[in-house]
Amino acid sequence: MTPSDRDVPAAVRAAIDAVYRDTGRPRREVPAAALLGADLGLDSLDLAQIVVLLERDLGVDPFRDPSPTAPRVPLRTVEHLVAAYRAALAAAPRPLPRAP
Repeated sequence: MTPSDRDVPAAVRAAIDAVYRDTGRPRREVPAAALLGADLGLDSLDLAQIVVLLERDLGVDPFRDPSPTAPRVPLRTVEHLVAAYRAALAAAPRPLPRAP
């Protein structure tokens, strides 16, 4: 399975669940339209941890772009987070196939 074939929503939910577990908070439902802060109770430190976990899992960081003119992605809902990672995976360079 290539990284672009990954189930990005499941990876995002798993990262959020890991943050809840690591901080001793009870797990919550993570609907796609949930607001990261108001609905899920995540703060900026939680989001930073989620980004690190997703970079390890998916191999991309959609928030690290060397271009200062790159569009900034809104990041208010779970859907926004999923969209950011899907776009980063789609834009990621593909490894060249190995020669036989």
